[in-house]
Amino acid sequence: MATSSQNSNQPWEPPTPGELQEMIPSYEIHGFLGRGGMGAVYEGRQDTLDRIVAIKLLPESLAGQDEEHNYIERFKLEARAMAGLDHPAIVSVYDFGQTSRGHLYFVMEFIDGMDIQKYIEVSGGKVSAEHTTAIVSHVLDALEYAHGKGIVHRDIKPANVLINREGRVKIADFGLAKEIGKEGAGAGLTVSNIAMGTPDYIAPESLEVGSVPDARADIYAVGVMLYQMLTGKLPRGMFRLPSELEDSLAPGIDTIVARAMESDPEHRY
Repeated sequence: MATSSQNSNQPWEPPTPGELQEMIPSYEIHGFLGRGGMGAVYEGRQDTLDRIVAIKLLPESLAGQDEEHNYIERFKLEARAMAGLDHPAIVSVYDFGQTSRGHLYFVMEFIDGMDIQKYIEVSGGKVSAEHTTAIVSHVLDALEYAHGKGIVHRDIKPANVLINREGRVKIADFGLAKEIGKEGAGAGLTVSNIAMGTPDYIAPESLEVGSVPDARADIYAVGVMLYQMLTGKLPRGMFRLPSELEDSLAPGIDTIVARAMESDPEHRY
């Protein structure tokens, strides 16, 4: 595995599409889909099967920090978790490998559309109850399937749920996924004393030292996402219930949100 001499305080610069093309010649790289300090995602074409794909790349610089943060094992777990889940509302994984310069990568289904965070924005800041219910129903169906297979996502949020041009919903980004129900599975993949996830969507028990969140942490995150889609706001502090912010919403929605976001996971769905 190649490591980088790049200063860890400097932002990671992913390979250009042309550079990645040279590293994995079996794929035709079209351009970036997204990038950040934890990796980059490219659009490409799998030559052998003539299909458009998305390619997720792990920065080689993170491999040098792996003893402390387990980046390699977490990246492998993400690919393994997604590859082992065969559900119409979960992004499929097709291939896994290593570039000629030492980057780990995996190849997955390309979704021609947008994430739900963007969908909220283009919908005027919030989404109709009808469309919200449809989207969240698909997310819950996929999570029920994943939980049944022993996988907890741990980072459900609008940015990690995609919708294509035909309106099909797909959960993506299992980078913080945890395997449950297996002896030792997932052990050591969490940095000590650091809650895994995105702050506004993290279940309260995830912030407790020594706590091992289960599938109900995903349910809490779905409750936050439901609230956000319906109201255009995040439920922070002593938040008001959805129907108090939107007269058009039925009070029954309040009950669903409140139960999904119960501070005690024993009281959630």
